[in-house]
Amino acid sequence: MKRNNQQPATSNQRQATSNDRVFIAVGSNLGDRVAWLRQAQKKLFSAPTVQLVAASAVYETEPVGKIDQPAFLNQVIEVRTPLVPEDLLARLLQVERVLGRVRNERWGPRNIDLDLLAFGDRIFKTSRLVLPHPELHRRRFVLQPWAEIAPEFIVPGFSVTVEKLFENCEDNNRVQKIERQNYLGQNH
Repeated sequence: MKRNNQQPATSNQRQATSNDRVFIAVGSNLGDRVAWLRQAQKKLFSAPTVQLVAASAVYETEPVGKIDQPAFLNQVIEVRTPLVPEDLLARLLQVERVLGRVRNERWGPRNIDLDLLAFGDRIFKTSRLVLPHPELHRRRFVLQPWAEIAPEFIVPGFSVTVEKLFENCEDNNRVQKIERQNYLGQNH
C-alpha cells in the first residue's frame, strides 16, 4: 500500500484534544508475557495523563524480522491523553525502562514493547518519532487487533481505514486471538 505525500496535518507540539484518537501497540515475548502486558498497562495508566479508551483482545503472533525467538503476545489499545506525541513517546519509553526493557538488537526478543501507532490525524517525522508508525501497514499482528477496536479509523498518510489496511496486508504470519479480556480487568 502506498502512502500519499501529504504534508503534516498538524504540529507535533500542538496539545492533544479530546478528538485525537491515539493508538498504542503492546507486545511481549519473554518470560510471563501476560504479566508483562498487565504491568505495562498498569504503569502506563498509573498517571492521569493517559487514560484507556478501548483495548483489543490479546493475540499470540509469530515474530517478524528475527524469526528464531519465542512467539509474541500482542494487543492494541486506544488512549486519551493531553500529552503531545513526543511526550507520550517519552512516557512509553519510561514504562519500558521501569519494566527492565533492554534494547540489544533490532527485532530481538523483549519483555515489553510499546509502540505509538497513530496520534489523531498527525503525520510527521522527527529524529525520535515517525507518525503514523512507518511499518504498521505491513504488520498483521498490529492491524488485526487494531481493526477489532477501531476498524473505521482513517490512518493518516494512507487515507484508508484500519480495516482496509488489514484486508490488504500481505503479511501472512499467524495471528491468533487467545484472550478476550484486557489486562485491567475490563471485558470487551
